[in-house]
Amino acid sequence: MVLVTNMGTAKASLIDPPNPIQYENTSAGATDWQPSGPVADDVNNQIKGYTSTPSVAQGQTISFNVSVNPAQGFVMRFYRMGWYGGLGARLMMITGLIPGTTQAPCVPDATTGLIDCGWSSSYSVTVPATWTSGIYLVKMINTLGYQDYMIFVVRDGRPAAIVYQQPINTYEGYNNYPDDHATGKSLYDYASFGANTIAGTTRAVKVSFNRPFNDLGVGDFLFWEVDFVRWIERSGYDVTYATDVDTQEGNVNLTNSRAVVVVGHSEYWTKEMRDRFESARDAGVSLGFFGANTDYRQVRYEAAADGTPDRVLVHYRDPALDPVQGSTTTTETRGAPVNRPEQPLLGVQYSSYVAWGANVDHVVINSTNSINTGTLLLEGTHVPGIVGYEMDRYMSNYPVPAGSGYTLLSWSPYTDVNGASDVSNSSIYQAPSGAWVFCAGTISWSYALDSFAGPGADARMQRLTANVLDRFTGGVSVAGPMATVNLPSIKTWLKAPVQIPGD
Repeated sequence: MVLVTNMGTAKASLIDPPNPIQYENTSAGATDWQPSGPVADDVNNQIKGYTSTPSVAQGQTISFNVSVNPAQGFVMRFYRMGWYGGLGARLMMITGLIPGTTQAPCVPDATTGLIDCGWSSSYSVTVPATWTSGIYLVKMINTLGYQDYMIFVVRDGRPAAIVYQQPINTYEGYNNYPDDHATGKSLYDYASFGANTIAGTTRAVKVSFNRPFNDLGVGDFLFWEVDFVRWIERSGYDVTYATDVDTQEGNVNLTNSRAVVVVGHSEYWTKEMRDRFESARDAGVSLGFFGANTDYRQVRYEAAADGTPDRVLVHYRDPALDPVQGSTTTTETRGAPVNRPEQPLLGVQYSSYVAWGANVDHVVINSTNSINTGTLLLEGTHVPGIVGYEMDRYMSNYPVPAGSGYTLLSWSPYTDVNGASDVSNSSIYQAPSGAWVFCAGTISWSYALDSFAGPGADARMQRLTANVLDRFTGGVSVAGPMATVNLPSIKTWLKAPVQIPGD
């Protein structure tokens, strides 16, 4: 049974049992998941680590490969990220002192630029069944006080209303560990150093999950996603978590849920990921793309040197360089030979970007669309600071999605980094299957939902996002009150990414 409030939000009745996310967030939160001492760097590598897998199911084992410099003991503190009364995380476990070693330097392959550290395992955990599905941070602290992080997802396999797919492929595509300005390589020239590869420049054409994420060690999570995770868990939505790799490997069945959400920056997709999203939509599963630049580049997975599958991400960028030609060639998805533009799935597609820190206003159009019910968003309303740094728009020279009700919900003008005039659009449509598909058209949508990473929550955009999820789920979830944040801003200690000259 559900009750509908006067704000149009479905709220659980008193006889409805709490879903696992609601129950989980009644636990005591913690603030010490944030750095409390000096953060390790990629030059001295005081403490660095990576996980044996990007996600793990309850009851399965995950290993942690850690290097310390100089050799010394270290401890690991495990946190689940969520709302927890605004504190943002729950402490799940603390290890004892683990003997640490200085593991071998990570050397790039001369041809491809692939950096596979090949470190040995330092510690393993069999995930208890009591650990709720979610995004987990591991805070590593060595005996000298230096700190760094690892990130992974716990899966539970249950048919929750919503699947949250963490875009770990994109974390890895931009990962240039070691970010020492000497040897580190990513899929980008601007962040790659050392000798040229088969690409003809310093960039890699293959990157490995067998290495730490650069700098703080958490990929893009604390830039584009943390506010969304805080908000969706505070709001009580029934959500389970997975990663790109899980979609690829079938560890998560997208059709077991009513909706799938992708948040922030999810640029790198495999053919299989695109196939499974389209199949889910066509089976009636709604899709929420609360970001931009989504599915812009096609990649393939390869096994690591030790045979572990799907540990290498392949992207030649220039299709002429790729030895595999056809439907899995690694290039822009809208380009030949893939010829699979994003717009027929998303509703809009990547256009351009603004400089870091130069976000512009979200400007509302078609405000009478029912998805805006209760938002108080009127025609021409400006919501400051949430459009950037990469944006999507409708492109008339590409097909629009099949189905009905295709509507642009915003028309946000801006001047891109090259001085050209452009516009960002958000969109919604209903597929022939009945599934709804929403695309935000901006990486920074989550900035409107909470005040931790972004400039400040906006009640109107919170209401709009809740309307989207309630439509997806049939109104069975719970939208809670406005966020209140009493934590230091993440910007006081999180290093801003280098501006990307391109996509």
